[in-house]
Amino acid sequence: MDDDQKWLAAAAEIEQDIRYLKTAMCAGKPNGTYTTLAQDIQYLKTVLAVYRKNAAKGVSWPNPDDLYCINTLPFAQQVSTATRRDFKTAI
Repeated sequence: MDDDQKWLAAAAEIEQDIRYLKTAMCAGKPNGTYTTLAQDIQYLKTVLAVYRKNAAKGVSWPNPDDLYCINTLPFAQQVSTATRRDFKTAI
């Protein structure tokens, strides 16, 4: 599987997560949980857009030992991406 396919496969999984959260929103009542789910969906839509753009631009898939970070910037609806290589996990 090449890098573009990996980004697209990950994007497909994110789409499933979005559908799941939308279903949960419809089943719930408008309260704090509803608002949290709406925020989660918005964040996942940002991630989905980044993954699709990465696939289209041929961005290489991150190393499994690296942490791929996506941050939304508060102004002008921009997105910042970075790969942290200093990320370590405890075993």
